[in-house]
Amino acid sequence: MKILLAGNWQWDQYEEACADALEKLGHEVRPFSFSRFFTGRFGHYQNVLAALPGPAAFGLNRALLESAEQFQPAMSLIWRGTHVWPGTLRKIRGLGGCVASYNNDDPFGPSAGGAPWHHRYLWKWYLKGLAEFDTNFVYRPINVPEAIAAGARNVEVLMPYFVPAVHHPVELDEAEGERFGCDAVFVGHYEPDGRERYLAALVKAGLHVRLFGGGYWTSDVLGDLAGYFGEIKAVRRIEYAKALCGAKMCVAFLSKLNRDTYTRRCFEIPACGRILLCERTVDLQKLFREDREAVFFSDPDELVRKALWLRNSPREAAEIAKAGMSRVIADRHDVMGRMEQMLTKISRGRIDRGVFDAH
Repeated sequence: MKILLAGNWQWDQYEEACADALEKLGHEVRPFSFSRFFTGRFGHYQNVLAALPGPAAFGLNRALLESAEQFQPAMSLIWRGTHVWPGTLRKIRGLGGCVASYNNDDPFGPSAGGAPWHHRYLWKWYLKGLAEFDTNFVYRPINVPEAIAAGARNVEVLMPYFVPAVHHPVELDEAEGERFGCDAVFVGHYEPDGRERYLAALVKAGLHVRLFGGGYWTSDVLGDLAGYFGEIKAVRRIEYAKALCGAKMCVAFLSKLNRDTYTRRCFEIPACGRILLCERTVDLQKLFREDREAVFFSDPDELVRKALWLRNSPREAAEIAKAGMSRVIADRHDVMGRMEQMLTKISRGRIDRGVFDAH
């Protein structure tokens, strides 16, 4: 099947990983990059203010339609299509293939509505285009009724995944052990949800903790911990896997702005053969057997108790890590499994609507 995959193509765990998986499944994938239309400072502002038509958006929509006309895909997958206009989607659908949308962000929650300008200028075209897609894939269950209320016709949850080529156990050499070795690690962004308090509780309890992430982890955020952690650096791809594999346990926080009940790290961490130590949610308790395949907490005190238990019980900890890895592999939480699920849901949706899928 010929698949047009349109998106920003800036993060290899997203469009690139999915394209690779689809090609391994025997499909022909043509990439289409949004980001190439938003270069320079003027392009940056056009990207952020997606609702305001500008030369970049006009060029993007024209080129996307031309690419679809030339390629004649059986399926067009639009990843986080904040700049794709409903009229463009209607024309692509008119070519005869199905058109699907996927968005791993939360356009309905506090991250969108909490700042009115952000909601109005970033998500306008995405929301208006929901009705034009044959299938809309969303990241979290809470988005399903919200997307339907916004006009979407067929909405499915497509959970995050791990990428086997990157997320797997890694043996560290001596220098890497010095850099990444620790009792507990958190790799991720800062969010004003109190996660720094959890890290502080671990440090206060005497655990060796490492932190990797972006520039939002400032000294103002970390306070007294700023000196303890030093310079906070981001890690990607194999460096990310090494940061996980250097720790006895890996802490995961869930974005409150995105209203997450799981995140991609919940699959990447076990895939690397490490213990997932995450905030407790009903969804995660359905995915993993608590204290047997993953370990959960609900407050800083429970986090410390669980972390000390794991550190002081290496045999049990090793069994949990092994069982968690077996679980994500057996349940097909890798990117290949997700792409197979996506294609199955699209085909089922077309059959349910009486559309014969000849592809």
